[in-house]
This record gives sequence, structure tokens and C-alpha cells, in this order.
Amino acid sequence: MLGHLMNNSWRLGTKVPFNEKAGSFGDNKDAAEHFLKLHSIMRDGVGIPENGAEYVVGPWLRFDAETERHVGDHAEAANVLLKDTNREGFRIPEPGQV
Repeated sequence: MLGHLMNNSWRLGTKVPFNEKAGSFGDNKDAAEHFLKLHSIMRDGVGIPENGAEYVVGPWLRFDAETERHVGDHAEAANVLLKDTNREGFRIPEPGQV
């Protein structure tokens, strides 16, 4: 479930240059710290060049586990992504069709 929720943020994100200033995390020091660690690993360990590469940085989303809906900023757009239409051939049948 957590992976799907993170994917929702990514899908709502925007492309930004691959550099240490790409993340906008406001006063969330933990997010900023982890972003800088990730950037360092990708630049120094993996070898992604800072010239020409991009990140996709999504918005910070909040999720209410009781209602199983996003709440707060970006909730309307994020809630649309909670149930995607199934691709043809991969539809989940209704209980009466099983």
C-alpha cells in the first residue's frame, strides 16, 4: 500500500534539474536530509551526472487510513489515482462474475 501511495506523489510530481536544490520540503528537515543523502548516492555512487539529468519531485501527500483517502493539499488529484481503470485483459471480475 505504501508503495502505491508514494507512486501517487510521483505521478503528481514535476520534473526538476538533478541537483541538490531540486527538492522543496519546506520545514520538513527529515525529508530534506533524506533527499540530500539520496542525491549524494545517485551522484557519487551511481554516477548520474548533474548536467542534464532530472528528478521527478512529487507533492507531500497526507493519507487518512480510516477513510482510505488522501486529505489536505493535493487530495483531490491524488484521490483520483487511488483506483485506476484496469487495463484490458487485466480486469478484476465483479463477485457475481466469478
